[in-house]
Amino acid sequence: MARNTYGELFKPAKIGTMELKNRVCMAPMDYKYFSGNTEDSSMTHRQVKVFEARAKGGCGLIFTCATQAEQEIMPYPRDMQFPVIDRKERIKEFAEAADAVHVYGAKIACELTMGSGRYADSVDSRWEPLAPSDCETQYDPTIRARAMTVPEIKHMIRTYAQAAGRLKEAGFDALLVMGGGGYLINQFLSPAWNQRTDEYGGNLGNRMTFLIETLQETKKVVGEKYPIIVSLNMDDLLPEGVAPCRGMVVEETIAIAQKLEELNLADAFHLRIGNYYNQEYIVPSAYVTNAEYMKNFRKFKAAVTKPVIFENKLDTPEEMQKLLEEGVLDFASVGRKWITDPEWVNKAMYGKKACPCLRCNYCLHTLWLGKCTHCAVNPEMGYEFEGGIHPALEKKRVTVIGAGPGGIQAALTAAKRGHTVTLLEKEQHLGGKLDIVSAPSYKKQYQDYLAYLEDSLAHSTVELKFGVEATPELVQATNPDAVIVATGAAPLVPPIPGIEHAVTADTVLRGQTPVKGTVVIVGGGLVGCETAHVLAEQGCKVHIVEMQDDVLKDTSYVTRHSQLAVLASTGAELHVSTRLIEILEDGILAEHERKTVKIHADAVVLAMGYRNKSTLYSDLLDTMDCEVYQIGDCRQTRKIADAVREGHIIAKNL
Repeated sequence: MARNTYGELFKPAKIGTMELKNRVCMAPMDYKYFSGNTEDSSMTHRQVKVFEARAKGGCGLIFTCATQAEQEIMPYPRDMQFPVIDRKERIKEFAEAADAVHVYGAKIACELTMGSGRYADSVDSRWEPLAPSDCETQYDPTIRARAMTVPEIKHMIRTYAQAAGRLKEAGFDALLVMGGGGYLINQFLSPAWNQRTDEYGGNLGNRMTFLIETLQETKKVVGEKYPIIVSLNMDDLLPEGVAPCRGMVVEETIAIAQKLEELNLADAFHLRIGNYYNQEYIVPSAYVTNAEYMKNFRKFKAAVTKPVIFENKLDTPEEMQKLLEEGVLDFASVGRKWITDPEWVNKAMYGKKACPCLRCNYCLHTLWLGKCTHCAVNPEMGYEFEGGIHPALEKKRVTVIGAGPGGIQAALTAAKRGHTVTLLEKEQHLGGKLDIVSAPSYKKQYQDYLAYLEDSLAHSTVELKFGVEATPELVQATNPDAVIVATGAAPLVPPIPGIEHAVTADTVLRGQTPVKGTVVIVGGGLVGCETAHVLAEQGCKVHIVEMQDDVLKDTSYVTRHSQLAVLASTGAELHVSTRLIEILEDGILAEHERKTVKIHADAVVLAMGYRNKSTLYSDLLDTMDCEVYQIGDCRQTRKIADAVREGHIIAKNL
């Protein structure tokens, strides 16, 4: 197969004295794969295996997640504790990570942080929050952060530089100074949070003193030639009302970068945008475009001479190469694409399809639940230490029923292990509900995921049979040693008067039952709100009726925040705390605040959830003399991630 180099993207390049095999970086991300012990957080073997897999997959430069130089003066909220390199005894842990990635020709840099400042709180951190100025902490306004004294600032700078020296001793190739994302250095730089009147506050020149002194002290420890990359916020984008001003803007960021270049304190710049008031920009969802990033990145790149590392919403090597050719970036810092497919660079170089990121933010969702990072479409994410997929000791005949994401994953994993696999699908197409999920114009990545699954099946030994509605007799005829049932779920259609006048969101999103005019959507969850967007684009006037006191109550924060903005753009009229009573030929009757109201409509669309289809599984348990398993929505209606992981695990252990 011919090698595709995508021009300069996959060719060697340099940052300072550091030579890299390509221009692709793995962005710093929190995985929670360190010890998790806030008394003694350390880098773990599990974390090392995550880095190793990406180095093996073709990454040029790996940025580790935020690492603390010292906990006591740089506290984080308990659920955000990061690894710490506060003493020489920790060097061995970090050296394991450096050694692992170096085997595959990759380089590694640590994102070393000063701390969270006003992000922290004394209740969860057990230590007093320290910030540039006295202010409320972000997550608990009843707790205030105290302004750092000058001696505390000097101590923090020395501590930081010493930690950088330990990282160099551990074999790390470069340092990433965490100056963006709303963390402590960013707070010193930002006029929104720095209200000091001494040499560390006031005008921009004073506000950057903390960063400059940190870099100067660090260079004394690591040496002038040790590569230092500085992370900066292009724009804080602070919402109105949370601070005296919107914070950093691109013109100030450019001035800071130019000063660092003048003083020879930075070998490259790693650019970010936003903070945890608008997390949809830090971790962009499907609903966020990169337009906000691009206008700022172009300004910045034109104003500096050092290499620029572009972060946020880079999806394909074609897009990265295009930006490289346009002179917008020198290096691409990619996050979640490395989560979905650790081999994507190697695959791209040889013209193979890589698993795309859905931008569903399931990875972030798992972190918020206090778990390690996992992925909706990569069942191996976070389990690299298990050693991957191994050939089966006993080859079996495996029948999988249902070609949605879970069933396909089960079939692919079983086939990789050497089993003989037959995949039965009732419809004439793959993907289960992926066609429904991908209906909104901003969710093309789900179509890409389906294309990836189709390609994976085409290059596997799986026998795929369409138009086959499985029965116990038919399944028995395949003579299986194991059966995996992945029949999914069906729309919930409640037994209420007039239900015959309604259609389901599934059929609308598939284009099977076109609607027009004024439409009532019953259900304000994700499916209901996305259906509203699709219909609004088609010219419909939309009403959403939701029993709960708000829409999108059961979605994650980032998805909800972004989707609410999308929903607002549709002009949909929301009727919350409203219960459907009856469907009429010209609308619905509903109960709101103990009063019956009528909403006129030309069509009624049900988006009230799903019920699992488990009948076949029960029948097979009663009739089959072999292993029978149930995965995904037919077991319990949940997320794509649950189906994919369950299918993979069962097949991996057959």
